[in-house]
Amino acid sequence: MEESLVPLGFRFSPSDEEILGSFLHPFLVESKPFMSLYNNFIHACNLFGNNTEPSEIWQKYGGPQLVDTDLYFISKLNKLTSKRMDRRIGNGGTWSETESSKLVHEKVSGNPNPNPIGRKRKFRYENKSSEDHTGWLLDEYSLFDGPKNDYNQRNYDFDFVICRMRKNDRVGIKATNLKRGSQDKEEKKMTTNKKMKKDDQRGSTESSSQQGCSSSPIGGDLVGFDPIDLTIFEENTMADMEQLLGEAWSPSNFENVVSHDVDPIGETQSSQLSNWSQAILNQLLVGV
Repeated sequence: MEESLVPLGFRFSPSDEEILGSFLHPFLVESKPFMSLYNNFIHACNLFGNNTEPSEIWQKYGGPQLVDTDLYFISKLNKLTSKRMDRRIGNGGTWSETESSKLVHEKVSGNPNPNPIGRKRKFRYENKSSEDHTGWLLDEYSLFDGPKNDYNQRNYDFDFVICRMRKNDRVGIKATNLKRGSQDKEEKKMTTNKKMKKDDQRGSTESSSQQGCSSSPIGGDLVGFDPIDLTIFEENTMADMEQLLGEAWSPSNFENVVSHDVDPIGETQSSQLSNWSQAILNQLLVGV
């Protein structure tokens, strides 16, 4: 089995000054190729004018297998003029600059004001018709060919740059939060539906219970006994029943019952009372 050239625990994470001074400067000015070790980390791929989506490039060059590191590329610029670049990529996408560029200074021991050696620009992939929209970030490092009188000029001195590509973590967090919010909303909806269903079942049970209860034809409960409870005929003698009936139909009790109703007792209700009373007497005779 061939041993890897990458030392155990090694992470390729160069600083801005190292990218320009230790990698891009030797490559462009001295025409020195990268050391074989670094060929595993800095890939040759044109990221401008490429019809491939950033996610496909990430997949092709082993991005999913990376741990705590990003992908680096040596890329040729697609120049329109000395200042304007064609940064299209993918199927209708583009690298859009997200903030002002910054100068990168050379690290020189004992020199508090070193000269700038290059420029760093930041981009974000934008393509509303693609799933990769805003999901990828790109840092572009361009080298100066020497000291300048005006560093505000945005000209490119060379045709090649080094780019660092990585995923946009903010997009991942936003997508996760949206998914979590959608799940919470769905769970809340299900809980509400269950509660409504339980309330409906409880209301139906109470309604059935109320429909099963019997009251007197004039809206009030008769005093002394429940007309539905026929066990009263088994537990009381004839004399007791006569006393109960006498109490139930006493004039004072009758007036109290009627007073609870909104309307006076009518002929229909009187007929119902007579029929009901006759039914009770018939039941008494059966029990004799």
